[in-house]
Formats: sequence, structure tokens, C-alpha cells
Amino acid sequence: MRHLLLAALLCLSPGLARAQEPAAVTQLRRMLGPEVTLSFDRATATDVAGSAVLSGAVLRRAAETIRIGEARLEGLREDGVARLSLRGVTMEGGDLPLTLDRLDLEGVTVPRPAPGKTLMPSEVRVDLLRLEGWRSAGEVPVNIGSIAIENFGGGRTGQASVTAIEVRAGMGFADRLTIARVAYSGLDAAELLTASIEQRAPRWEAGRQSLEIEGVTLNQGGEALARLSGLTLRGEIAADRAHSGDVALRGLEVMPAPPHAEWMQRLGYSTIAAEARLRGAHDVARQVLELREFDIELRDVGELHLDFRADRVPEGMGVATAPNARLIGARLRYADLSLFRRWLATQAAQERISEAALRQRLIQQSAAALPGPALAEARAALARFLRGEATVLELASRPRAPLAFSLVTAKPQTSLEGWRDMFGLTLTAR
Repeated sequence: MRHLLLAALLCLSPGLARAQEPAAVTQLRRMLGPEVTLSFDRATATDVAGSAVLSGAVLRRAAETIRIGEARLEGLREDGVARLSLRGVTMEGGDLPLTLDRLDLEGVTVPRPAPGKTLMPSEVRVDLLRLEGWRSAGEVPVNIGSIAIENFGGGRTGQASVTAIEVRAGMGFADRLTIARVAYSGLDAAELLTASIEQRAPRWEAGRQSLEIEGVTLNQGGEALARLSGLTLRGEIAADRAHSGDVALRGLEVMPAPPHAEWMQRLGYSTIAAEARLRGAHDVARQVLELREFDIELRDVGELHLDFRADRVPEGMGVATAPNARLIGARLRYADLSLFRRWLATQAAQERISEAALRQRLIQQSAAALPGPALAEARAALARFLRGEATVLELASRPRAPLAFSLVTAKPQTSLEGWRDMFGLTLTAR
């Protein structure tokens, strides 16, 4: 009889435990669905409706298992939760084995989509997400120190940061990527994700936006292949829809490694250091687009500059309206710091001729490529550069009238003189 009573108690104990569990846990079971089983060592109700604390929680679905050292629920609803705090999370048996030290969520709303509809990121709201100690295995192991996201949801401009990122995988030319910090602010990330899924242009609201990436290193076998101190993108949309923005790349350093190691060593470069800056503006009311500055400086190599101005450029210009845009003017400038001189010396030595002889041959080849009296000024400018009398070449376009891109494709020129006249091209050296 004693054994029969013990067996009956064992059969009834899960039901008794479930009957005594906090209402929030029962609601959580229902929300997880019949495919997920939930067990725990201990569950304690709090004095807040829809709240509970779980210790030693385990969720199972098919081959996947999630273990949680401690879970705190506050204000659980059918469409979300006021606060969720997890400690000591381990995910096993799925496509992405993962451990998390900590996960905190606040102000979460995930509405149920209408029948036949897919839930979009813009429909989800998260006031705060904070994650620490991400460590995932699998084909591409990833470690992340922390992730913080604020004000996520359609129509909300939020901010986020990710720190201490490490990616280990065979990327062909590298086996380890580290990033100290990635952060954005002033962006509606939910709208950007939704637009990407729906394959449309995102809607931009007036305000300031920024994206920053700091401390990037690419390694192979313990040796650094490239480093980047920082990349900053900033933009502003005014109330009248005028856009402006700038991009700054700082402290890029590239070491000799395939596929560029051979030419770097041949030209005598132990490293290549670079800085870059871009500034632009789009006056939507006047439909004027300006690239005011695009400068790339390769230390001891050369400097490249580009600027242009165009009109009839509407906001969100697509393929259909692009031919209507008109070029007002543009400049492309190259300043040689040592690259041409290094190449000249290396090529002359390889061919076993003097540098002067190689220069003369290049001048003759350029003259043959730019024939006729109409291109005499361009030939003279290029010859000055090739002789070493100038280190800067500038190609400028100043059409007599704004040049529609549709005209360029409708009336392609058959000679360099024709293209020069169409675009108002001049080549100068100094």
C-alpha cells in the first residue's frame, strides 16, 4: 500500500507543482506553445501582476535546449513584457550553440500578425535591450562583450552600441576580426530593416544620424594584416528635406599580404597608411546634389580628390529618373607623392633601360593616344607630369550648359575631341 501511495504522489506531483506555480509562469507556458516544454528548479511569484522569478529554468523544443540560471519576469502580457532579465543563458542542440552572461529587456511589444501576414521589424517595439557576454560557436565563432539598443520600433529614432566584437573563421585571407566598438544614433533601425525586407527605399525623418566604427583589426596567424582607427558617418536631414553628410576614415594601415604583398614589396612599401574624407549635400527643393569633397590620402603614395555638382536630382531618385539628372561640373585630381617615381624606377630596372628613356617612351605613347591639335593642351600637361616637371594632374569638366545624362547615352561620341567638347574637359598639370 505504501508503494502504491508513493507512485500516486509521483504521478500527481507535476500537476500539483504546476497548479502551485505563479500565474505568470502558467501564462508563459501558454505563450510558448505546445512545442516548447518548460521546467525549473524553483518559481517564486512577486507582488507585481504578471511577474515571477525562475531559478534553474530549462526550455526544450525538439533537439534544442535553453538553460537559464535565473529569469525575472515583470508585467508579462500576451503581446510582450514590461521587463525581462536573464542570467547565465546556455543554448544547445540548435544551429547556433550560444552562451550569454546577461540579457535585459524593457518595454517589449510584439503584436500578433494578422492571418496570412508576416510580422515586420517596424511593428516590434523595444525600449531597451542590454546583452553582455555573448559567446557563440558553430562554423563562425563570435564573441561580443556587450550590446545595447534603445528605442527600437517603427517611427522611433534610437541608438545602439556593440563592443568587443571578435569573429574567428577562415575568411580566405584572414582568420580573426576584432572591432572595439560599433555605434549608431538617430536612426530608425526598425524602418531600415523593414525596407530591406520589402525591397524598397526607407523613409527618412528630419534629424541627425551617425554611425561610428572604432578599433578594427584583421589578423592571420597572429599577425595583423590591416588596422583601422575609426570610420565615422554623419548625416542631417533638415525640416525642408535638405540632406547633408560627411564620412571620415581615420588611421587605415595595410600590411604586406596576398594579393597586394608582391607589388608593395616591389615598390618598397612596408605598409600603406590611408585617410579619407567625404562631404556632400542634397538640396531637395532645388534638386541639386553636390559632392563637395572626396579626398583619399595614401601616405607616401598619392592623394586623390573628386568633387562634382549636378541638378534635377529628386529625393529618392531611381533608375527611371536618373537620365534626367544633369552634370553642372566636376573635378578629378591626383597628386603623386612617390608612387609614380617608385614605379618608374622599378619598371626601368626591370627593362634594363634608363628612367629617362622610359619617360620618353611614355610621352610618345601618350601623344599617340591624344592625337590632333584640339588635344594639344592635354598632351602638354601629361608630358609635363611624365617628365617629372609636375606632380599634380587635374581633369575638369565644365560643360557649356548643364549636361543631361540622357544626352550622353543618346549621342555617344566617336572621338576624344567629341567627348572633350560635350563635357567641356580640360587636363592641367602643376
